[in-house]
Amino acid sequence: MIITTARKPTSKTRIFCKHLSKFTGKDYLTRGKTSLSMLADTSFLVVGESNGNPASFNFFLNNECVLSIRANVSLDKEIDLPGEPVIKGDTPLAFALSKATGLRMGESGERVIRVNDRIEFIDKGIPYIILKVLEARGEGIV
Repeated sequence: MIITTARKPTSKTRIFCKHLSKFTGKDYLTRGKTSLSMLADTSFLVVGESNGNPASFNFFLNNECVLSIRANVSLDKEIDLPGEPVIKGDTPLAFALSKATGLRMGESGERVIRVNDRIEFIDKGIPYIILKVLEARGEGIV
């Protein structure tokens, strides 16, 4: 999966995408004028913004949006660990996020993405990124 931004992102959104890339172990691509159709051969996440802040997360598989999340974002600390995190949760959103990202479901690990009414990216028990989910749409989500 590739993480990228909408066109002309603010520096805050670019920095957020780089942090998200580090946490998930996924590649970050500076989009520039690249068309989304150029990314059609891979799965990708487009991080959009509202009022200059990261706010929307659209996951694409086979050039089709399979999951869309709107959220308020907070970023608490720096991280630089190897390996992939696991997704923890039994909600439809947790399963949709696992499918959209290719990350496995699990109960424990040093890095966990805990999904309930929020999506928390946790490193060694300490929250790293917190998304307060405002809205989610996609396959299997009510």
